[in-house]
Amino acid sequence: MIMADVLLWTFVILGFFVVTVAYWVAAVALTPGLVERSCERYGSSPWKSLLIGLALGIPLIALGVVMANGGPPVLKVSGILVTLLVFLLGLCGSSGLCLRIGKGLVNPTDEAQPWLRVKRGGIVLGLMFIFPVLGWFFVFPVAVFSGIGAAFLGWRDGRKVSAE
Repeated sequence: MIMADVLLWTFVILGFFVVTVAYWVAAVALTPGLVERSCERYGSSPWKSLLIGLALGIPLIALGVVMANGGPPVLKVSGILVTLLVFLLGLCGSSGLCLRIGKGLVNPTDEAQPWLRVKRGGIVLGLMFIFPVLGWFFVFPVAVFSGIGAAFLGWRDGRKVSAE
């Protein structure tokens, strides 16, 4: 393996890490209520979030993959979009997990800039993803699928509050 290969994979992994943290911070900037409710879900029922995320995510991802692998180009593009939207929902919900981790890493400037909790927790969670095998095949999928469930439950909780 030459130095160019090492640098290629180093920067691919670093880019993945930075972009993932950016999505988490963007999620808290765009949907702070949903991220807060997802954080509460991680605190009260993390296993329920994971199970609901698996129940929603696996069929939707399977549908997206099936659509992307056959048929006309419109169906292929629709399948890719379904898969990417499910993944984006997982990242949005897992920003609640980042907030949960960030609340444990207390800093005096958090009151003035609450997004720093998500950034700090996202850095810790993202570093857990980088760990070979355990991070790739356990922590990352659990975070994404539980994020899908937490986002769905947080969205549902928000609808209940607004209906009352």
